[in-house]
Amino acid sequence: MNHSNPFPLPAQTSVVLLEDAGANSNADSLQGVLRAQDFRCAVATTTEEVIELLTSATVDLLIIACRDWPWRQVADMRDAADSYLPIILIADDLTDTLLDHCATVEIDAVICRPVNQHLLLLKIRSSLKLRMLYQHEHAQKTQLLDYWQTSDLEHEVAAKLFNDVLKADFLETEAVAVVMSPMALFNGDLVLVAKTPENHLHVLLGDFTGHGLSASIAATPLADIFYGMTRKGFDINEIVTEINAKLYRMLPANRFLAATVVALYPESSSMKSITCGLPEHFLVNHADNRFLAIPSLNIPLGIQPSIEIEEQLHRVSENERLYLLTDGIFEAENAEGELFGGERILNAIRQSKSEDIRNLQASLEAHTGGAVQKDDNTLVILSCAVDSVPWGRREVRLPRQRIAATTWKQVMEFDIDSLRLINPVPVMVNTVMEIQGLQNYRQDIFMIVSELFANALDHGVLGLDSDLKSSPEGFMRFYAMKDERLQQLQRGRIRLSFIHQATESGGRLVVKVLDSGNGFDWRRRNSMRKRDEAYCGRGIIMLETLCSSLVYHGCGNRVTAVFDWQH
Repeated sequence: MNHSNPFPLPAQTSVVLLEDAGANSNADSLQGVLRAQDFRCAVATTTEEVIELLTSATVDLLIIACRDWPWRQVADMRDAADSYLPIILIADDLTDTLLDHCATVEIDAVICRPVNQHLLLLKIRSSLKLRMLYQHEHAQKTQLLDYWQTSDLEHEVAAKLFNDVLKADFLETEAVAVVMSPMALFNGDLVLVAKTPENHLHVLLGDFTGHGLSASIAATPLADIFYGMTRKGFDINEIVTEINAKLYRMLPANRFLAATVVALYPESSSMKSITCGLPEHFLVNHADNRFLAIPSLNIPLGIQPSIEIEEQLHRVSENERLYLLTDGIFEAENAEGELFGGERILNAIRQSKSEDIRNLQASLEAHTGGAVQKDDNTLVILSCAVDSVPWGRREVRLPRQRIAATTWKQVMEFDIDSLRLINPVPVMVNTVMEIQGLQNYRQDIFMIVSELFANALDHGVLGLDSDLKSSPEGFMRFYAMKDERLQQLQRGRIRLSFIHQATESGGRLVVKVLDSGNGFDWRRRNSMRKRDEAYCGRGIIMLETLCSSLVYHGCGNRVTAVFDWQH
């Protein structure tokens, strides 16, 4: 069997021989032995000559055969070589001093005189093999470093683009605090915050399977859905449904998103959560230190093409905070493999409202003892500021290009089957935005249409009484009855008409709503206005504030709202 020789042929191997001046150069000398084996041999008599040879050409091996060998200059000679330089020493005796010097300067091999030619050739071959292994390792290391440098640069650029996309629409509000501790440059955990035109605050905490780039690759389209639908006024049920369908289409079978999406409704002092596979969350009332554990009720997103959402609705107050955590915090281990767990989390966050983050971080650090982090850790604290509503401040309207007011009309009618499945308000308002370009007035128009539609559905089609909402508990009962009647009702319809025309100063949008119900007693709004503690009646007051005119007809199942806008 033929074996290819991995070593250079003797004629390709360059050897420098350092020996005393006047040494014998006949066939029995070292020079003669090396040249007889076809090695390219250059002879030097001083270290300066050796260094000159090393700097002027590639040298594969150095043999030192001086009687008084210059061991202190070995480092200088090695530094002059272009790569690792193996050195063989020819010595008279193997004394302890000589061996100490050899160890100090890392001589590769020592041969005693008289020199055995076969042993010399064996040592040369071994030394050349060592040099080639070093060169191969050095080349691989250089290649690997180049790869990592290129990879790190690409990851940094990608991470910047990734973070810019996620943070572009992130709503900065004092009501939401976020603490993230990723394992890698890319974070498998995801936090999104936005508000609807009705000032409902939406928060999403997600944990993709895996870590790094592969775990966050679906975050950008997810953020587009969350921010886009929230901006248009969709509720979190519809947002979660759309996110689940998107992830199912784009993620492989072994990838999914454990997530919780929360909506805070200031007008009803309530909070809705849709929990999909994350560990339990904690709603803590720091006034009396009571807490409520909110478990996961739904499967993670992206596993099934559709999801039957089970939501949780809670009354909340200004003193309460919702603590959302990913599993990395729950599963952090100490030296004995014991998990951090929910009990330690609760003990930490309930000690002090102002120091909850610091207490949790200190407790987690004490538990893990500074061990290497095994998962992305993320904590989101949502202050249930339903009274102060810090995110509800109106955005500054930026100067816009002059809008050309046009004349148009649009009518849409929804029967009971459609009303069970969809909320048409975001779609209708977005259509108005697309036709007329009233982005600066989106929030006002959305609130007008939303309130008109809600009155038509709740009090007209479903026949619910506003008196139910006169107390916090009644408000929750009101929405429970709404869901029941919406599923049970066999007939019902709502028609929405949008008429737009130009005015001297801008334009006028007329919104007409007709429902099939018996209407509601809208004349009671004045009495409800006087009851500051009431949870009902606020909508009509808001409509009267936003609209140029608001007129109810007949029993209240027909209403016309006029909204004037200016250039």
